[in-house]
Amino acid sequence: MRSIQIAVCDDEEFYRDELAKMVSVYGNESETELEIDVYENAAQILEVIKQRGKIYDLIFFDVEMPEITGIDAAREIYKMDTKALFCFVTSHEGYALRAFEVEAIDYIVKPMQYLDVKRIMKKAKIQIYYRLDSEEARNRYLDIVSARDTVTIDLTKVVYIEKRRNQCVFHLTDGEQVCYDSLGSVYKRLDPGDFLYTHQGYIAHFPYIKEVRNNAVCFGSGMEIPVSRKYLQKLKERHMDKILRIRDERKKTLGQSCGLNV
Repeated sequence: MRSIQIAVCDDEEFYRDELAKMVSVYGNESETELEIDVYENAAQILEVIKQRGKIYDLIFFDVEMPEITGIDAAREIYKMDTKALFCFVTSHEGYALRAFEVEAIDYIVKPMQYLDVKRIMKKAKIQIYYRLDSEEARNRYLDIVSARDTVTIDLTKVVYIEKRRNQCVFHLTDGEQVCYDSLGSVYKRLDPGDFLYTHQGYIAHFPYIKEVRNNAVCFGSGMEIPVSRKYLQKLKERHMDKILRIRDERKKTLGQSCGLNV
């Protein structure tokens, strides 16, 4: 199951940081993998979603922000992504009724309390995981055209995908499969949480990545693909986050086996 993508958007730094911290605490408490981005205004998050194609599962919006309100921004995002959940943060409970114009999951009144954030996160997690489970079941297999036949690829076996002229090649744990389609077209049918561009001609399956170097992504057993500067920082951050989570899980497991409180 991929991590839950969360955005916090508030023009006041104190509330923005406080909410992000509370959401992070919930993730640690519930052992839920979260990726949290923060934004100072609605224009920033709209640009990231519209121009870069970023997808969020849950967005916390301050209702009252200059230029573009949280509710207006949510309306714009909902036109592009009907799966996104919204929670509004407001200083006045009277604004809460407007929040449900865009089918908000809930709202929080400032000053925020952790128990309110925890309640909303639990509710959102149930809905998000239900959707992701359904999508995972549907998206595990991909039909491609190869040598005039339709071939079904088990995406869990894909290590990486390579552009080769006007075709692309799926490198699997048990072989290769040529697809008579462009890399960009194939990418549109993949889960962006699991499959990441490393280079304009390569897509990596994130769970198989063993190491991210400055010029290559390594999968082990001498298998590696190039990485360009455009994608390097994001890949490094995600890979390091994965390493830290694994380390923490191992420490916790070791502590439990030794009867220690970790």
